[in-house]
Amino acid sequence: MRDTDPVDVDRHVTDIWNTVLDVGAHESEATFGELGGTALAALRMAAQIRDRLGVAVDLATLLHDGTLDALLGQVRARALSEM
Repeated sequence: MRDTDPVDVDRHVTDIWNTVLDVGAHESEATFGELGGTALAALRMAAQIRDRLGVAVDLATLLHDGTLDALLGQVRARALSEM
């Protein structure tokens, strides 16, 4: 993983979530689907996380009404396992 600081990981993933879904921080409790997430958006998000952090994410986490918290948990767990 390129950046192992948990605060930075959360910041990067949150930034990617907000940018891809075009939402603000006040919508952090909503699910990917509720925010209008599509399969293409999930692919874009996964690619950006991989490029920025070097971590692969499971698209099912997003596509099955995943939340930002669920995505953060997955990225953190995978980052730790790759250390």
